[in-house]
Amino acid sequence: MKKFLAASITLLICHGFHHNADAETLINFNDFTSESGYTLLGTAQKEGNALQLVPSAQNQVGGVFFNTPVDVSSFSANFSFTFSNPGAGDGMMFVIKNPESSGSYKTTELGYTGEAIAYGDRYGVPGIRNSVGIEFDSHYNTTAGVTNDINANHIGIDANGSMLSLAQVAVSPDFNSVNPWYAWVDYDGAILSISVNQTGIQPATAMLSYGSSDTPFVISDYTGSSTALVGFTASTGGAVQTTRLNSFGFDSVGTVEAVPEPSTLALLGTGAVFAGIASRRKSRKTELAG
Repeated sequence: MKKFLAASITLLICHGFHHNADAETLINFNDFTSESGYTLLGTAQKEGNALQLVPSAQNQVGGVFFNTPVDVSSFSANFSFTFSNPGAGDGMMFVIKNPESSGSYKTTELGYTGEAIAYGDRYGVPGIRNSVGIEFDSHYNTTAGVTNDINANHIGIDANGSMLSLAQVAVSPDFNSVNPWYAWVDYDGAILSISVNQTGIQPATAMLSYGSSDTPFVISDYTGSSTALVGFTASTGGAVQTTRLNSFGFDSVGTVEAVPEPSTLALLGTGAVFAGIASRRKSRKTELAG
């Protein structure tokens, strides 16, 4: 009986305690009907249920940063955007930055125009340092030592205000379209993965990944902190497009502590009662035999 109870309690413990990966939704905008929770910069403005970051005018910079600092040690982000004016530029950046960091282009707190996508350095104007940026680039720029674009339509991973991407991959069809695009950014503490498409269904395999278990890409090495602000920047140059952000969600991925389910606590209590009864019966038998 004693062995049976011990085995039963052990089984309950194994089944009742859990230690699973979980996600905490920190930012959730299915659209931008709300006017709170974020800060608009430069030319950015609310337009209907979307945020228009830049209009179709030359040399514009605009951006939005969400007011809630988030843990970027591991996370999942998803968003939707629309670029209008085929063949134009320059694109949009998803930015993870130190809360104290900002660019210095005029009074916008953003990076330079054109190929810098309101994120990068240019002509002595510092971009957004202490940061990681993911570019959705819609224009082919070939300025030596400034950009290393592989084509006129790609995603890339940048850092510390530099537009010399750490990794890139071409995207087809063109971002500039009447239809929205959907993007997913996932980070597990070692590998940063990005996918984008127009179906709204996240692919099983990421389109672009950077880092590995052997050589991890550690975001906090660039931001200087595991807590950061996240947001978007966009620009035009000589070529122009309208850039709109339609939605944004951000989950900080963590681990739930090992705790028993309430039902398990009740069963453990019942097991303890039976164990106590069995112990008393054994003690009583011993006394009678003596």
